[in-house]
Amino acid sequence: MNRRDFLIGTGAVGLAALAGSAPRGGRAARATAPSARPPRRLLVVFAAGGWDTCYALDPKQPPLVDVPAGAVQQFAGLDVFTDASRPQVTGFFERHAGVTAIVRGITTDGIFHNECQRRIITGKRDDAQPDVTAMVAHDLGNDLPVPYLVLGDVAFTDPYTVSTARVGTTNQIVDLLGDPTDALATRETALLDRYAAASADRARATRGATGYNRRRVDDFAAAVARAGRLGQLRSRLGARGETQSLDAQIALALDALQQDLSHAVMMTTRLFWDTHSDNYLQADAHEATFGPLTGLVDQLIARPGRAAGSKMIDDTVVAVVSELSRTPLLGGGGKGHWPVTAALVIGGGVRGGQVFGATTDGAGGLPIDLATGRPSDAGLQPMYAHFIAGLLALCGADPGVHLANTPVFDAFIA
Repeated sequence: MNRRDFLIGTGAVGLAALAGSAPRGGRAARATAPSARPPRRLLVVFAAGGWDTCYALDPKQPPLVDVPAGAVQQFAGLDVFTDASRPQVTGFFERHAGVTAIVRGITTDGIFHNECQRRIITGKRDDAQPDVTAMVAHDLGNDLPVPYLVLGDVAFTDPYTVSTARVGTTNQIVDLLGDPTDALATRETALLDRYAAASADRARATRGATGYNRRRVDDFAAAVARAGRLGQLRSRLGARGETQSLDAQIALALDALQQDLSHAVMMTTRLFWDTHSDNYLQADAHEATFGPLTGLVDQLIARPGRAAGSKMIDDTVVAVVSELSRTPLLGGGGKGHWPVTAALVIGGGVRGGQVFGATTDGAGGLPIDLATGRPSDAGLQPMYAHFIAGLLALCGADPGVHLANTPVFDAFIA
């Protein structure tokens, strides 16, 4: 689908069907309470498939857990499992342990990919719940051209779809943006923009004058306008059919944030993490992830932030998550799905160089005090909802608006 088809299709069909349509993608009422924390931008890197946390983030020892070659190494206050065969992992923590927190023992309460992917980034089981990146973008950056930019394969946007732009699995967005060097295409774009504006005006004059229908028309017009601003990144998006590597996604994400096009970005490693009989491939996946992560944090430290004299690292949060871990012991030469995982939280407002949460010697979950992150018999087993509530709070959004009555795991917030 090119831009002409998109605008004509959405203009002639989408707007004509306003009355009685389901509110998917419509603007939700904003009711975020003021936060004492400064608003921070959010980058999420999703390792879809289920990483083996004993390869780095949650060191264990036999006989209760089968582990690869290596040993525990200390970086600031982080104990990380490393080996000479995984130098990128070591390199990341050597450079950036001070701004990085490890969060252990997050329970996803399931072992199926689709369900757990939703839970670990939305904080709910609800199919209509937006992910944490969408929530932060909507609450804190909804006045930007593209509040939520999705560069990866996993994202949940309802009810904030109108605030979202997706690159697409085959980079379809380049067709929608068009070629800015093509004079004919530029004239065509101007015509299509006028057509979209006229379609919106016509809808307002008929059935979209007030209420929900008016909001839907306004959403359509705003989305078309945002597409024009997204064209600023056109030269970095490559060609149709290309798959964006993590390095390429990082470059796009940083530019989108720095140019104030977006407030939050979802990325994916595009690596094979769902290892079973070939669990040894976890080493390759860790290497191919931590190298780009090092470059990401390097850039956040090098690029200027919003405030005078600040750096992007000061007002940006990076969360690296996976929906599952792997079973403690090998079975049949491999490892299956395990419902207790770990995450990295990096950047602005993070209590870096510390570990929060814990697991047993056999990689099971432990109750903790959510305020300190330390094991406590009187505490709670940290669930996906507690973790997402903590990320929302860290970014300056109100967890109560999206995850009402959910205890906030905020130990990793400075």
